[in-house]
Amino acid sequence: MKDFMSKLRQYLFIFPIVLVSCANGDIYSEMVENLKKIFSTPDDISAELVNSIPYASMQVRLGRNQNTLIILEEEKDDILKWTSSNLIKIYTKNGFIIRLKGLDNELDLIELDKNHPIELGAFYPDSKGKTFTSFYTFNNPRLYRLPVKTKLSFLKTENIEILDNLYNVKVFEEESLENLISWKFKNIYWVDENDQIIKAEQNFTPKNPKISFTITKQYKKPE
Repeated sequence: MKDFMSKLRQYLFIFPIVLVSCANGDIYSEMVENLKKIFSTPDDISAELVNSIPYASMQVRLGRNQNTLIILEEEKDDILKWTSSNLIKIYTKNGFIIRLKGLDNELDLIELDKNHPIELGAFYPDSKGKTFTSFYTFNNPRLYRLPVKTKLSFLKTENIEILDNLYNVKVFEEESLENLISWKFKNIYWVDENDQIIKAEQNFTPKNPKISFTITKQYKKPE
C-alpha cells in the first residue's frame, strides 16, 4: 500500500504540470491511459503464440513493462540459457535466475548456498524461517561476491493456471536479511510437484526492478 501511494503521489504531481502546459482536451484520456499502464497488470502472452514456437519458452516482465516471450537457446550442465529478441540473456537453474546479461547493470552470477532448496532441487513446506547465505556478483558497477543472507518461508499451496493448464503449487517467500549494502527485497516462488520453479517474482540487482516470469513451455531434457 505504501508503494502504491508513493507512485500515486508521484504521478499526481506530474499530471497537473502537464494539464497546465497543454490545453488539448485529449489530455484527460491520455492521463487515464497512463494510469491504467501504471496500476494494471500487463496482458499475458497468448497460448497461440507460445504454441506456434517449437521451443521451450518463458514469459518475462521487467518491472511494470509489458510481458515478452523469450526462447530457450541452450542447456549446459543443468543451466538453461534463454534469449530475447533484443539479445537479453537469462540463465536459470531449477527455474531460478542465476545470471542476467544485456542490461546496463548486470547480474553476473548468484552462487547459491549449498543447502538452498533451489540448489538441492528440493522444497519442503517445513522450511519456514530457514536462512541461507548466497553470493551475488554484479557488473556495471562491479561488485564481487556480495554475501546476502536470506530467509525462506513456506506460504501456502494453491492452484494456478498457465495457458489453460492447471498446476498445484507450493508458494515460498524469500526475504533478504543483513548484507553490506543494505539491499532489501522479497522474492516469491511458485514451485510445482517436481520441485521446479514455474513462476516467480525475483530481485536480481539493487539497481533494477524485480523480474516476473512464468515458464510457458517447459524444457524436456533428451534421454
